Amino acid sequence: MCGICGYLSIDGSKDVAGVMSKMNTLIAHRGPDDEGYVLFSNDSVQKAGGADTPANVWEKPAPSQPKLRISEISNNPHLGLGHRRLSILDVSPLGHCPMVNDDESLWVSFNGEVYNYIELRQELLALGFKFYSETDTEVVLKAYQAWGKECVHKFNGMWAFVIYDVNKKELFGSRDRFGVKPFYYYKDATQLLFASEQKALLNSGAIPRKINAKAVYDYLAFTHIEYQPKGFLEGIIELLPGHNFTLNTSNLDFNISKYYDLSINDQYEAVSPAKSDEYIAEIKDLLEDAVRLRMRSDVPIGACLSGGIDSSAIVCIMKDQLANGGNVNTFTAGAEDKEIDETHWAQQVIDATSSKSNTVTPTSSELLKDLEELTYCQDVPLFSTSTYAQFRLMKKVKEQGVKVVLDGQGGDELFAGYAHHSIVSSLDHIKKGKLGSFTKEMNAMDLPGSNIFFFLKQYAKMYGLKHLGNNALQYANKTFFEDFKYINSSLSDRFAKESFEGYLANIPSTLNGFMKYEFYNTTLKGFLKCEDRCSMWHSVEARTPFADDHILIEKVFGIAGNYKIQNGVKKYLMREALKDTLPKSIYNRHDKMGYVTANNKWIEDIKGDVKDYFTEDLNEYFNRDLLMKEYDAFFSPPNTPENHRQFKYMAFAVWKKVFEL
Repeated sequence: MCGICGYLSIDGSKDVAGVMSKMNTLIAHRGPDDEGYVLFSNDSVQKAGGADTPANVWEKPAPSQPKLRISEISNNPHLGLGHRRLSILDVSPLGHCPMVNDDESLWVSFNGEVYNYIELRQELLALGFKFYSETDTEVVLKAYQAWGKECVHKFNGMWAFVIYDVNKKELFGSRDRFGVKPFYYYKDATQLLFASEQKALLNSGAIPRKINAKAVYDYLAFTHIEYQPKGFLEGIIELLPGHNFTLNTSNLDFNISKYYDLSINDQYEAVSPAKSDEYIAEIKDLLEDAVRLRMRSDVPIGACLSGGIDSSAIVCIMKDQLANGGNVNTFTAGAEDKEIDETHWAQQVIDATSSKSNTVTPTSSELLKDLEELTYCQDVPLFSTSTYAQFRLMKKVKEQGVKVVLDGQGGDELFAGYAHHSIVSSLDHIKKGKLGSFTKEMNAMDLPGSNIFFFLKQYAKMYGLKHLGNNALQYANKTFFEDFKYINSSLSDRFAKESFEGYLANIPSTLNGFMKYEFYNTTLKGFLKCEDRCSMWHSVEARTPFADDHILIEKVFGIAGNYKIQNGVKKYLMREALKDTLPKSIYNRHDKMGYVTANNKWIEDIKGDVKDYFTEDLNEYFNRDLLMKEYDAFFSPPNTPENHRQFKYMAFAVWKKVFEL
């Protein structure tokens, strides 16, 4: 797990080495163990290190060993690749990056983990390839040498990498299937920059610093964050999950291609008990294998544990697979409010597995103290205060000397764990005329309040509103959500029509279709973004078997949706697969929390202290003057655990100040 960056300038006017050094420093938290560069000019290749390149890397002969300091680079290079290393596999100097192949024709800067690297290494050895390290990075490099761009189909894991082919003068870049690892770039007529985090591009000194107003409107109106390739910063683009790019370094010819699309089973099937049992057995094996692969590490490893079924499953499987009866090092975020505190659930898993417990209990005063650091860490405005619970948890992981944690992110989107999944599942019954099955499911559902009222409300929200038409949809939202009145009218005039036409427009109405929508580029990608930034800010690698094991994911999405919620029980297949693995209390648990915080109470607690962030220049995006008149009332939201609509105004004001935009 690392940080990567690169810079190509074709007009010779830029200080490539200087920009590279600055970008690599800005993502140093992603890889504090090593710092590396390779820079190319027309007639030379220069391997460089920096202030954080350890002594043993300078001393150990290796193909990618640096020869110069980045400050000593000469010959005005036109292309540079940079790397910050968090040493996880083969922590020796042989893992120094950017890494090169035997004849120095291919160079790679790689972020992520390819968990099946041992198996791929054996396959490559059989083809005659030789290895000088025990890293997965070298496996990625040799896999590209063997199979070209098709190599990504062989990888099981998470990644964002760029390979430079010296002979072809071509950059090849790739991002993993589901967007666990980040990749951002900026391109204009004379240059291309890329990095793991937007702050490295924004503060590189090589690009304009400007806010993308359309992204701000989507955030204020719908709380959308990075649902589109163009994010909050003008000109900075996200390479989408499951996509590759190639770039000719001579003329900046740039092409993006989609290499992966998840196939799903959209058919309605009558549930067969025999087939259900078969699926359950297969899923049990695949879950165990996914966790086993993600326990490969040469450094200490632990697990995030909320006490929910996803994280509990991971801890229980890890315990079963640890050699010599070892114990899992677990990390749990608690809450002062006992109604949302999950530590008693986590404790039941800890007791059942004899795990080691580490707990943090963040407070609103701590959030206020860390708010600017948290915002800078995330690169974009925050979604809710729940991000802070994850931030503090990863800080605790680092303090305990653990470098790798497994986490249950993606389990709900994969196995149907949210309340609204029950609504979509019910629609599958209705569309097939199975009113008896619909009624049975409605009666069995464990939903908030009246099941049928919740069904009608959620159906209207998810599917009914989009039939109102653009103007009526805008009116309905503005009437129901009071915060709409604060959005700058000129911002609405520019973007409301386009944004509302896209809002809810393409949401599928089958369970597997809907879950794929959440799995790609919307809900889950946002959670994965928070996970990556919170963990990597503290130099911790987070591994998510539910979100990146494509073999498991493809199997589950290949099962008809009506197998996934049975008799009102969400995550039915997963529960049954782990029935003998989980503690009984967790197996029978049906509520859903996650990284929950007392969001509304915290908003009220800190509102007086964050008032100074609301400067007059915010009027460009929302009616700051009106908001200040109604400030105390607006930031006293109803007493429910979460209310993102108020918090986003705070979050945006802090973000704009932190990044000096």
